[in-house]
Amino acid sequence: MTHDTAYPTHVPSATPVTDDAALQSLGLVPADRADIEVVGRSLEDITPGNLHVFGRDAASKTAAFSSQLLDQVRNSDLDATGEKLGEVVRIARSLDLGSFAGRSKVPLLGRLIDKMRAGRDELVQTFSSTNQQIERLMGDVGRQQDLLTRRISDFDRMHDVVLEERRALGVHVVAGRERLARLAAEQTTLAGAEDPQSRTRRAEIENAIRLLDKRVGDLLVMQHAADQSLPMIRLIQANAIQLVEKFNTVRNITIPSWKRQFAIQLSLGEQKNAVELSNAIDDATNELMRSNADLLRQTSVETAKANQRAVIDIGTLRHVHEQLIQTVEEVRSIHRDGMQQRREAEGELARLRDDVQKRLAAPTDGV
Repeated sequence: MTHDTAYPTHVPSATPVTDDAALQSLGLVPADRADIEVVGRSLEDITPGNLHVFGRDAASKTAAFSSQLLDQVRNSDLDATGEKLGEVVRIARSLDLGSFAGRSKVPLLGRLIDKMRAGRDELVQTFSSTNQQIERLMGDVGRQQDLLTRRISDFDRMHDVVLEERRALGVHVVAGRERLARLAAEQTTLAGAEDPQSRTRRAEIENAIRLLDKRVGDLLVMQHAADQSLPMIRLIQANAIQLVEKFNTVRNITIPSWKRQFAIQLSLGEQKNAVELSNAIDDATNELMRSNADLLRQTSVETAKANQRAVIDIGTLRHVHEQLIQTVEEVRSIHRDGMQQRREAEGELARLRDDVQKRLAAPTDGV
């Protein structure tokens, strides 16, 4: 194990190298310097085994909380609520409120009266059964919505956890940067020293700078991801609130309104049938005569048009001709463009190959 005390740095560990503006860019405040110093002390050990796990625990709380919340939402909220609401829609659609308003076209009063009476009784019975099913399903959905309401509070807690993770990652980034600065200063002081201890120490510092710089970069990316998660959590929470409000609207306004409209339509349908019964025969007779006259005219006109129409319309031949010409021209243009693009690609490939060879042959200046 490497012991840093054998090779003291020339930059005091208590001296911060990050100003307040840099702290603010990472979402930190000067009061966070105490935590930065605590984290910085964990970097006194610059062995690879310590550096590659630096900051690993900073995001553990968010990951655990997110997994737990995701399992709860997937298993308890979305599936059950979606199934219940889908069942409500299916049952509501199965009740055809317009069937009672329809009337028979057969000009026989007895059959018309029997059909209306049977349709009315069947509709009332169907509505009664459907109403009971919807009430039961809406009660189940109401309980699921209560769970979703509690989940909204979970999103508040998740937002707080992510905020803390963002701060912790920022603390680790600053501590890592300051440790990198001290290592670089120590590396400078050891430059030119050729004794065995100095050479060994320079190698250790060089390896530590490489590992820690990569780790600080990773932590910075993780903090940016946490920054992006904060508005996403609020958006998801807002969507959940809107879903709860929408369900309340369906339960308190839509379903009661639908029931009232059924009762109104049932009453209006009875009144309408009373009027239609007196005109059923005349309406059926007039409709039959009109439909026969319309059918005669339609059949005669269509027969005459079919007899006079050419096998192939001139418009069709013109369209085929134009499409054929355009197809030939477009194919030729595509071939020309393809040849030009291949010539350009050959030149570009040669340039890229030459550039790669030059870069591979270039000497390495340092880390």
